[in-house]
Amino acid sequence: MKLRTRLLVFTSTQLAILGLLFAASYVHFRHVVFPIVMEHLHRKAETAAVSLASQLDVALGAGEPKLIESAVAELVADPDFSYVEVRDPTGQILYNRGVRPAGPLNGGQPREATESNDDHTVRSWSGVSLEGLDLGQVSIVFDTRRVENVRTWEERMALLVIVVWCAATAYGFRFSRAFVSPIRHMMVFSRKVAGGVFGETLSCGGAGELKELEDYLNAMTRELEAQQTERGQAAARAEVLQRELLTVSRMAGMAEVATGVLHNVGNVLTSLNVSVGVMSEKIRSSKVSALSRSVDLFAHQPGGLPAFLATDKGKLFPQYLASMAEHLSDENASIVSELESVARHVEHIKNIVAMQQNYARVAAHRERLQMKELVDDALTMVEISFTRHGIELVREYGDVPSALVDRHKVLQILLNLVSNARHAIKDQGEHGGRLTVRILPEGERIQIQVEDTGIGIPAANLDQIFEHGFTTKKDGHGFGLHAAANSARELGGALRVSSGGPGHGAMFTLELPVEAPERGGFDARLLQN
Repeated sequence: MKLRTRLLVFTSTQLAILGLLFAASYVHFRHVVFPIVMEHLHRKAETAAVSLASQLDVALGAGEPKLIESAVAELVADPDFSYVEVRDPTGQILYNRGVRPAGPLNGGQPREATESNDDHTVRSWSGVSLEGLDLGQVSIVFDTRRVENVRTWEERMALLVIVVWCAATAYGFRFSRAFVSPIRHMMVFSRKVAGGVFGETLSCGGAGELKELEDYLNAMTRELEAQQTERGQAAARAEVLQRELLTVSRMAGMAEVATGVLHNVGNVLTSLNVSVGVMSEKIRSSKVSALSRSVDLFAHQPGGLPAFLATDKGKLFPQYLASMAEHLSDENASIVSELESVARHVEHIKNIVAMQQNYARVAAHRERLQMKELVDDALTMVEISFTRHGIELVREYGDVPSALVDRHKVLQILLNLVSNARHAIKDQGEHGGRLTVRILPEGERIQIQVEDTGIGIPAANLDQIFEHGFTTKKDGHGFGLHAAANSARELGGALRVSSGGPGHGAMFTLELPVEAPERGGFDARLLQN
């Protein structure tokens, strides 16, 4: 039931009950109370006549008017008194007081009686006698106007109550409408505000508390509009910051990849330089010049080679040539081996550069990839650096499905984690260490765990390690892990960390969905981590 209907029912019920109570009271007064009052007046008149008759026997017997006046004094003081008359047995008036009404006072009857007339009077009479001797008659007239005035006022009050009741009924209907209508306007207005419409102003014509509520709702709407505008501006600023953050993150990722490429290329170039140095040293110490000088010996010998072979030195020449051939053969094999090493190093550099170019081309593009291949690509970029520091790389790949991911972002995250692991193992201060990379299935998701035997992470740092600007490195910028965590969320996954504490290594877990999530709007939480 609507509020307006409930109010109407409530007020109507109250008014109906009050009306019924008044009607019952009116009927009771008119048909019960008023007749009782009139009967009381008749009894009073009859009693007054009998009482006065008993008091006048002596006065009439003695014929003393003063005694008659003294006897009727109390009667005259009655508020309903109108007229009194005393007659002798012959009917002669001995005493009267008040205004005599028209018509006979005794109704033509000599005995005691009381009657009501249409002239608003009650007439009562009684004979006066003493020891059986008739001394006369007393007649009393009481005015009924005082009693009838009560009925008149009762009728006026009834009319007034009816008017007030009708006015209250009309007011109840009007109040219900006036009370509910502003509330209905407020409800419609509140729905609009809840729907995001803040430009309207509520004007429902309410009064009193409703007016105060109207002003409060308008003030609240203006405040909400200001807050909405502020939130919109904040969201716009946050979106700009997010784009800048993503740009910086992408640049940081590219820088991370480029740093890894340059670092590994530098390691390969170091090995290449060693190989070139070995070849240069072998060429400088080659016996080819000694062979050239031996040729000069028999070239300047008279008679040529046959004559030279006949000499003592010539007899040793064939043995010398055999020894020289064996030495040059070993030297050639060593140089060829170094050349093959140089070729391998150059090919490695080409592969690293080609891989980096490939990832640079596919940035921000999702494709279905095998995680094993992606993890191997990341490890290939850093493998030489790990080998140089004596760090053992352990691969534990489980059987997982291919995933729809952004190759560049995943590579950026993995390179960051592997690079941090290498630094953590180096900071341990001991040569060697182990890095274990696992790929595990996890329902509709894939987990990539990077576990190291490095310096570990204190428990106090675990909650803030992904915050922007937090770092424990002297030359760190505190952006890498923050960007990696944001990239993981953009991929629909998550990045977590666990550690047994200082000296017990750490494990980072990258969790990715098999299917790429739907791209949503801007997520402000990315700026809060």
